[in-house]
Amino acid sequence: SNFPVKLAPALLSFNFLSPQPPPQTTTMNGRPSSQKIVIAVLADKDKNPSAAALPLVRTLESKADILLGNTLAEFTAYPNLSEAEALVWVPPGDAKILPDLWPLLPKVRWVHSWFAGLEPLHPFIKQFLLNRPDIPVTNAKGAFSRSLAEYSMAAALHFEKQVPRIMANTKSRHWDKFIMHELHGKSMGFVGFGDIGKATAKIAKHAFGMRILALRRSKNKGADDLADEVFSPEIEEEKMEVFRRSDYVVCSLPGTPDTFNFCGAKEFAAMKPTAVFISIGRGTVVDEDALIDVLKRGAIRGAALDVFHVEPLPESSGLWGLDNVLITAHNADWTPDYSECALHVMEGNLDRFLAGEKEMLTPIDKAAGY
Repeated sequence: SNFPVKLAPALLSFNFLSPQPPPQTTTMNGRPSSQKIVIAVLADKDKNPSAAALPLVRTLESKADILLGNTLAEFTAYPNLSEAEALVWVPPGDAKILPDLWPLLPKVRWVHSWFAGLEPLHPFIKQFLLNRPDIPVTNAKGAFSRSLAEYSMAAALHFEKQVPRIMANTKSRHWDKFIMHELHGKSMGFVGFGDIGKATAKIAKHAFGMRILALRRSKNKGADDLADEVFSPEIEEEKMEVFRRSDYVVCSLPGTPDTFNFCGAKEFAAMKPTAVFISIGRGTVVDEDALIDVLKRGAIRGAALDVFHVEPLPESSGLWGLDNVLITAHNADWTPDYSECALHVMEGNLDRFLAGEKEMLTPIDKAAGY
């Protein structure tokens, strides 16, 4: 062009070859967002499941400096312990040291449990975190729901299809053409309708055509796409209705003081003589003496139990040897990718924490304990 172009002074001073970096952002603790977080991990490196989990925890070292310990001495040896912004508990890490460790972690703004169970953390949460809304507590909620749902359905099929009878016939070469019953049209009642309950209900309803009765704490009592009817545990008659009407009762309640022996003699007495009780939450929720009584008397058809008051289940327990009981060693969710599932949930929470999001992926209700 023959016309000269006059540039504004601001443009003359702009360096087109060296773009300016974006302004540095910081987290709520004043850490530059590009800087790695420091995480204190309470775990026993010599015992499973900690030992199996730690190599996976180490995969997060691109995002975090991991300070691993299981004693106060191990943690205080880290010069940057006071910089930790997150605390992760991996069972069987010694949760008893937490009251002494906590004052050394002034910057922690997130606590996470590697697994779903929080019982060992309850005293710590109650003492230090109950009145700290700025410190969310998360767990591995939902990480193992799929495998527990499969276990529940396998247990239901075991009883409905009379698998022990089939096995006995096979072994004795006995041609026994008995009537084969179906799960279709039967009712499955859920004592607790969280992630595990919903995962199980999804299969029971959509794959087997079962009717779903849900006993849940949520104030929203309306039926949804999974629950045909919803009942409140606070209303005794509604609670008993679930036990009375269900062909299969699936209990997935967490272990808290409020749920201790939640399923007892009265509840088992209300069940149909053809009903089956399936326990996949926490053993402390079930009154084992009351359950043994109804099983021995044949007052209910049977039970499938993966969790117990005392684990390993003592050889002296009356549950052993009963023909109408399935017992597994708290391994219904012990899948080949067990630790990877837990890692996936933790990393999802970590990413939200690093991004400064207020809503974590799997927050717990501190007051309720789960």
